[in-house]
Formats: sequence, structure tokens, C-alpha cells
Amino acid sequence: EKSPIQAHTTHKAQTGATRKTRSMSLCSVRERLRRTPLSDAVVRRIRALGLGRERGGAVRLSDEQLREGRRRELGRMGLIRAAANLDELPRAAEAELALAGRSNVGKSSLLNALVGKRSGGTTTRGLAPVQNRPGVTRSLNFYGSERRGARIVDMPGYGFAFASDGATAQWQAAMREFVVSRGGLLRVLLCVDARQSLRALDREFLLMLDREAGVPCLVVMTKCDLVPTSELARRFAVLEADLAELGLRGLRAGVHMVSSRTTAGVPELRRAIAREMPKGWLRFPRGGTEAAEVGGAEAKAGDAAEEEEVEAGAEPLGRTARRQRAKVAAVARLSQRVAAADAWARRKSRLSEQERSSRGRSRRRRQFGG
Repeated sequence: EKSPIQAHTTHKAQTGATRKTRSMSLCSVRERLRRTPLSDAVVRRIRALGLGRERGGAVRLSDEQLREGRRRELGRMGLIRAAANLDELPRAAEAELALAGRSNVGKSSLLNALVGKRSGGTTTRGLAPVQNRPGVTRSLNFYGSERRGARIVDMPGYGFAFASDGATAQWQAAMREFVVSRGGLLRVLLCVDARQSLRALDREFLLMLDREAGVPCLVVMTKCDLVPTSELARRFAVLEADLAELGLRGLRAGVHMVSSRTTAGVPELRRAIAREMPKGWLRFPRGGTEAAEVGGAEAKAGDAAEEEEVEAGAEPLGRTARRQRAKVAAVARLSQRVAAADAWARRKSRLSEQERSSRGRSRRRRQFGG
């Protein structure tokens, strides 16, 4: 059995090795980006989509791009079920699209952008709750419309989250069972933060999809409005090379780039998804042609009619859907309160320690006349 000094020395050596490995990994990514040639074709594509960050700030989209990005292609959708374990999974639909990725890569924001909803907190019009902290989505949230049959699944992020190890293990088991059981009926959209590289967890998940579940997969880079254009082009090339090395049979060709905040790249991603889904799953054509343009006045009139229906209490999915959505919102609010209470408890503990230390010093001064 090791002595405390030996244990401390071993722990210090392991910590140093871990930091050195991370540093080498970061250096290798930076070195790869530096050595990757800048493709003019990729730069033109990024600028055509309205992505990337130029010196003057974010790229401004045209009115036509903004209208197309905010169209509600899936009609009115609502929460069908929030499944925290295997027993709560609903029956398989004709086709489902699941959004997967590490925590805080923007899966819920992308879901809102895909259905033409504004992202934000639980009090906004966003379909899926969004917060600027990892681990908000803590269950498999199934969104859909009974009338159309389209179904999108917002999966918990794998990796860091404000949750216990037991809860995280439960999510991972439910995610794995869901993906394997759905098989060919499922399409997975893997989200990768454009500011980061493909990590080990991403590779493990992709290999599980391909080798074990046999599920086709599309890959999308999110938050592409936060990365300079030249760096984004190089990161795009590095990601494509990393995916090619895995040799995935079910990986669909081409990496997509989007910004959920500005909706740039979202229409192109919708069309790629439509080509993978049964006919009629989405409103626009399955091919690469554009759908009929929706005028600004018509879009505003549709939004106003929908808001009047919501105020009147007309929900297309009924009382159960409203309860499920309220449940997800309540869980998100509760997790936020728990995190705030933990932060306050830590601060209070530090203040108590400082106060006790101050009292001890005062007592010693009085005792020894200091």
C-alpha cells in the first residue's frame, strides 16, 4: 500500500502526463491547421452561404436567405415524449432524424433552426429549450406532428454535463438502445462545433453507428458564424480528412456547415436531410432545386395565425404534448436553480472559512498582545 507521499507523487505525475498529452493534442491540431492548404472553392462556398467571420464582423445575409432560413418546413411541431430511460421510448416511426453530438455543440439550437423556430430559453418561441451551459437536454426528446408523421429526436450530449454519474450512465444506455433498436429507420445528424476538432467520443459514437447499429449518418459543423473564414475552411478540410480515415460505410458524402443563430446554411442542410427521408417527410422537394419562395407578408400572416391559435389554447398534439413540453421546461429550470444553489453554497463555504480564519487571528492578537 502506498504512503500518502507516494500517492501524492503518483497523482502529480499522472496529472502532469495528462496535461502534456492535452498540450500535444492541441499542438497537433494547430499544426494540422497551419499545414492544411487553403481551398479557394471552400472559401467561396463559405461566403456564398453567408458563414464565417470577416474582419468587419459577421457576414450579413440577404433578405432572401433570411426568409428561406426561417421558413417552417415541417409545419407545426410539438413535443411527443421525453424518454429518460428505455421503458419510456415510443414506438418507431416511419422515419426519424436524431441530432447527436457532444454537450453544448448546439444540437437543440439547430433543431429549432431546422423547424424554423427562434432559439432561446424556455420562455421563448424555440421548440427545444436552449441555455448557454452544457447538459440542459437530459432525456431523449421526441418532437413531431401527428398530421405529417415527421419526427425529430433531440438526444442528450455525450461528455460533460451537470449531472451525476448514475444519471449520465442512464442517458448513455437509453441512447445506445434507441440507436441500435431503430436501425435503418433512423438517420443521425452528428453535430460538431466548428471551433473544435473531431474528438475521441465523436469517433466512438460514429463507429458504433456504423459497425453496430448500421445507421446512416450526416455530419454538420455548427456555430460557423463564430470562426474566421480562412480558419473555417481549414477546419472543414481537417474534419473531412478525419472522417475519411474512419472508413464509415454509412457516412453520407459531404460535411455541412450552418449557423443556427443566423440560419445561414440551414436551407442547404434541410435539402440534404430531405434526400435521406421518405417522400413527403418535408415540404420542399427531395432534389437540389429550390422550393417555392414564401413572401415576407405571407410568412408574417402565418406566424400571426399560429400565435393566435396558441393563445386560444389550440395545440395540435393535445394535452399530453403540452404536459410533456412543460415537463422538459421544468427540468431545465430546475437544473439551472440547482446549479445556482451549488454555486451559492460554495461561495458561502469560502466566506465561512475566511471569517473563521479572521476570528482566529484576532483571538491570537488579543492573547499574545500582538
